[in-house]
Amino acid sequence: MKRKCLALLLALLLLLPGCGSEPASENDPSVPAPAADVQEETAEEKVPEETDILEAMPDSDLGGKVFRMLGVSYPTRRNFPAEEDAGEIVNDALAKRDLDVCERLNIVIQTQAEPDAATVLKIVSDSVVAGDDLCDVIISDIASSLINLMNSKSLYDLRQMNNLSLQEKWWSYGMYENATIGGKQYITMGDISPMKYYAPYCLAYNQKLAKDYGHSDLYEEVLTGKWTIDLFNSMLKDVNRDLDGDGDIDDLDFHGYAHVPTDITAWAHYTGAGQVLSTVDKDGMIVIPIGSDTSVSVIETLTEILGYSPNLSMGNVTMDMFVEDRALFYGNSYSGIIANFRDMESDFSVIPTPKYNEQQDQYYSFINTWCLGGVAVPVTCTDTDNIGLIMETLCRASYLEVRPALYETTIKSKVARNEENGQILDIIFDSTYIDCNGLFNIGDSASVVCNAILGRAEFASSYAAAQKKINKSIEKLMELGR
Repeated sequence: MKRKCLALLLALLLLLPGCGSEPASENDPSVPAPAADVQEETAEEKVPEETDILEAMPDSDLGGKVFRMLGVSYPTRRNFPAEEDAGEIVNDALAKRDLDVCERLNIVIQTQAEPDAATVLKIVSDSVVAGDDLCDVIISDIASSLINLMNSKSLYDLRQMNNLSLQEKWWSYGMYENATIGGKQYITMGDISPMKYYAPYCLAYNQKLAKDYGHSDLYEEVLTGKWTIDLFNSMLKDVNRDLDGDGDIDDLDFHGYAHVPTDITAWAHYTGAGQVLSTVDKDGMIVIPIGSDTSVSVIETLTEILGYSPNLSMGNVTMDMFVEDRALFYGNSYSGIIANFRDMESDFSVIPTPKYNEQQDQYYSFINTWCLGGVAVPVTCTDTDNIGLIMETLCRASYLEVRPALYETTIKSKVARNEENGQILDIIFDSTYIDCNGLFNIGDSASVVCNAILGRAEFASSYAAAQKKINKSIEKLMELGR
């Protein structure tokens, strides 16, 4: 459904009095440390003060240009404002952001909201084949839509667009650093999409159960860098209990760690422990460094951790376990925690996946690429300079207006149940991580790691058998960067 920005947004603002006010490693040395969404400022490259990031943008008059956004958006996964959702805080922040940018640049924003990523994929694919200049920016999931569009050469190289500052904190620095192909970048994430904050994988733990089992609150361990896979492992040993007496530890019993046994879970713990699924060398070539001694050690420990509960079912079963106080920990992307645990009776806390050891430089929170926060531009785009300017302005405005609404008010006050957990959320959201192999599973090499961690296959022999396929897949992928 398309609608003009100014008419919709003015209608929203008239319905909402006051909505214009701002809402209150000791790693193997041969393996480079991951680059996450954390950046150090230097005297020469100081990030602008937050109040100045919009003022630093060109104050251009684009003469009523229509800017067209296509993506997945619906009430529980909101990327665009909708008149019927007036009064909901994130929706209203999006509306105010769009109105501010429309007025600042003299543009009209049109949004086309679709119910799922498959529809977005078909619309863009058909338009590119037909040579139609259908939209200016796409917001959808990465795993099932944007990667397919990239592989079919339907996306524009974002590095060739003027006015985009993809290395800044309102975009994903992790994707800027780790997810390039021959120096080209076709996909990113950023504050332009609120769904960015639903993507990081993290853990929830039951505070009451932790106390019952003699564990102190984990805030201190996280904040002091002592939250490691060895500590996690020690908390899970001998915790599972057969509640129904049938001799099996299954969905009806008590588990130390209620997790969904999928690739995302395995990769999240592997990269959380400071390991990379891929890196990019100085010549822009993709490298797969998953066979180091440290990575093998991490895989062995994680195999033990996830092997305590090998018979867990998929779906909502593990969520129910946690809500019903039948699991000490729960793991998923943050979207699952927001959607399911707000009304949980027992107090819980949210923490990052554990580090390898205390010497690891920081925590890393793996991005679930099925979440709806991926951002791309179709290859049929023509007015790239102005499109880049509008995207950058929207992203900076989102950082100032939408992030506080979603992050500070909705996430921190409704999900984080105390001030300390708000600090932990800062750590999670400011250290998100993804790399090319996490996006593309190059030659099934990322699956080799996953299958080993989940106990499906032996690592060394599987990795050796995959080498030829890995090398061929790297060559094929690099062709997109030529």
